[in-house]
Amino acid sequence: MSRSDSDPADERTSGDVDAVESYEGVTYAERDAGEMKLDLFVPETDAPPLVVYVHGGGWAYATRANTPDLERYAAEWGFAFASVSYRLAPIPDDSPFDPAPDNPTPRGIFPAQILDVKAAIRWLRANAEAYGFDADDVGVWGASAGGHLAALAGTLEDVSALASDVYPAETVEKRVAPDHSGRVQAVVDWYGVSDLRELDGAGLESLLLGGPVSDNPEKARLGSPISHVSATTPPFLVMHGRADEVVPVAQTELLAEALADAHVDATVYALQDLGHVFGADSERSAMERLTGSPRPAQSVTATAHFPEGESGGGLAGVPPADPAAIERFLDRTIRTENPE
Repeated sequence: MSRSDSDPADERTSGDVDAVESYEGVTYAERDAGEMKLDLFVPETDAPPLVVYVHGGGWAYATRANTPDLERYAAEWGFAFASVSYRLAPIPDDSPFDPAPDNPTPRGIFPAQILDVKAAIRWLRANAEAYGFDADDVGVWGASAGGHLAALAGTLEDVSALASDVYPAETVEKRVAPDHSGRVQAVVDWYGVSDLRELDGAGLESLLLGGPVSDNPEKARLGSPISHVSATTPPFLVMHGRADEVVPVAQTELLAEALADAHVDATVYALQDLGHVFGADSERSAMERLTGSPRPAQSVTATAHFPEGESGGGLAGVPPADPAAIERFLDRTIRTENPE
């Protein structure tokens, strides 16, 4: 059940930054495992576009507070941002992985995570007028495990596409704002997994799937963004450190190849000598690694596809990997009135 009948003013919190309204702990779904919540930051501008942020943490750790400074970027860029919780993967008592610290986020195995992200997008569209943002075109941005889920939200047009022998239709039924679309129109993917089948198979991805990849090949296929790439996939902006020892940069290379084969617009940054989270200690400080001095060495591949008879410079003059690159990408893809 969504809280579309609640009064946004009741959830408004203090500490507004540069004319940004903040709504924290808003319930967007009630699952058997508990309430799913989001935090929303809306700049006081006329109908700002919406970007949904999906946090990292190996699918089993961290919370929706693990984000870049979304209030700051809401103020500076003029976008509304929503940081969403999703059900975290359970960590069994006999698991070789560290137990999760005290974390109130409900838990569940895949596809719970993508069902929640898509539900949050639909809920936000259903409540756009109440909170004062424009959700016709929506961007999604995620890091690490959140990058995987952001990419999956972009490539998977509808959760019903997961219906299969391993996921009966009733388990992927849309129960939150079902009359609204969960599709997104732009994806920013920071060092996310694109193909679960190419991982070790017994790592944190085994918590996500409820068992090793070798025992769950079809679940791994359905949970991999590259399995769903098509000609209708929205534009992607991808950033990944070449020295990443947690999510190999090969994962981004696989995604870039799949996007190119499907003729999807994509800009891919490979950052030399930078590791996971770009070498920072959290997603909140990761952006600083892109803006420090000296700037990281990097290579960028930008591809654009135009219908026959058309041409354009939509990706011309691509900037270095930094906040301006993300802002420009979002301006180009989801802002109703393109400022360029």
